[in-house]
Amino acid sequence: MAGVKDVDPVVIRSARAMGARRLDLFRRVILPATVPSIMTGVRLGATFSILMLVVAEYVGAKAGLGALVINSQYAFLIPKMYAAIVVLALLGLTTNAVLVRLQRRATRWKES
Repeated sequence: MAGVKDVDPVVIRSARAMGARRLDLFRRVILPATVPSIMTGVRLGATFSILMLVVAEYVGAKAGLGALVINSQYAFLIPKMYAAIVVLALLGLTTNAVLVRLQRRATRWKES
């Protein structure tokens, strides 16, 4: 919704003045203008979901990277614990890098 609210009203009025119908207005003006906001939301959602997945594994799982970190901590297997933490960090960085690349591809028209 924030992305739609940020669409320049002058652009919308200009498109209407040029005869754009509602569907054309949405498809050619509003949707492209909201893609950066949508992609930012996707990146934030992906980050939050990975974080919550790991926290859930910390709390109640017997398998997974979060459980591996906690179990290694309790058993004083420090190298194994740090290896799992590094894997989690790489997972987060890789996910973010893929989404940034997707965002750049989806918004090639936008100036940096």
